[in-house]
Amino acid sequence: MGVLEVAIASLIWARRNEQAREEFYETDIRSFFARLVVAFAIFAAVIAGLQVADSRDADPQMLADRTKLETAR
Repeated sequence: MGVLEVAIASLIWARRNEQAREEFYETDIRSFFARLVVAFAIFAAVIAGLQVADSRDADPQMLADRTKLETAR
């Protein structure tokens, strides 16, 4: 890339970044907290789902041991 192309690309990127920054600063604090609460709720649901999936007795060795104990009685 030439120096001119780099300068033009940098200028375009700076303008886009400036617009995005202005939009970010103009957001309402309520919408920010609403997004934060939704993100936290989704994160908590994912963690809870992982814990539920982990607590199942899906280990084949545990199932085999349990079956062996039940047939021995």
